Amino acid sequence: MHVRLRIAAVVAAFVLVVGFLLGVRSRSSGGYEPYRGPLASPGTPAAKAGTTRRVALNTDPADYPRLKALGYDLVDVKPDDSLVAGVPEGMQALLWVGNFTCGDFELDYEAFTRAVLRFGRDPRVYGWYLSDEPNSGECPHVAREIRRRADYIRGHAPGQVSFISLTDWPMKPVAPASVGVDLVGLDPYPCKGSAQTREECNIDAIDRMVRMADDAGIPRRKVAPVFQTFGQGCSQGDKQYWLPTVDQLRAILARWDRLAPRPPLEVSYSWGRQKEWACPSLSDASGGAHPDLQSVMKARNTRR
Repeated sequence: MHVRLRIAAVVAAFVLVVGFLLGVRSRSSGGYEPYRGPLASPGTPAAKAGTTRRVALNTDPADYPRLKALGYDLVDVKPDDSLVAGVPEGMQALLWVGNFTCGDFELDYEAFTRAVLRFGRDPRVYGWYLSDEPNSGECPHVAREIRRRADYIRGHAPGQVSFISLTDWPMKPVAPASVGVDLVGLDPYPCKGSAQTREECNIDAIDRMVRMADDAGIPRRKVAPVFQTFGQGCSQGDKQYWLPTVDQLRAILARWDRLAPRPPLEVSYSWGRQKEWACPSLSDASGGAHPDLQSVMKARNTRR
């Protein structure tokens, strides 16, 4: 019995030494220190079936109280400890780690894997935004990179989702069956054209993009509608999009409700202004100089 106790003591000491050395190595390598709080599980909001999560893109911490009051329960942030810690109770983070079209990713692959190890079991995190409008026709390597990252999330971030947003470029190479992502945003922006055509948005553009997704093999249950809540009246872009009126936004929402009812995720683009692409935006649209789109979204987001 005393021999067994001595053996157990030696084993325990060995485990402590190895654990200490691994911890020192992890911290000295410049990587993220893994999350030490309660673990995410299949019961967290990120993984509950039948619920719709809602995010308005391009936000700052000062916006969070207003977003929460409007019924949004996700915020998009970079995988930074202080930013994730700033997400309010009752909301979660959608971590932006992606790329635009054919550009470089926000994090190279090594930094990305460190971020997943840091936040992959953090219940404050809903998921990972891996790419915005990847153009697989011009840059096939982007699809391979998305696949590699989605696979890593699946293995190291249980209960969290991988997400990409697509436009009307080739979809099949970046469909879930090809790249392994959980959710796919579709972003037709139907309020587009010259000043003379602004009385009517091309709502059928939504149908067209959904048909493209169908043809690419993207299941409707994995589709995340992206709503147009921006214009370009004060942007430095090409100014071909306009901020929808209240009735036009309601028509956009109604069409999406017909094509993708009760989706797992809904995205409003954009809450914050972007110099080139989005100005005015949803943060401006509270009535007065702009349509009161915030009230429309609040009614939608908080309905029972």
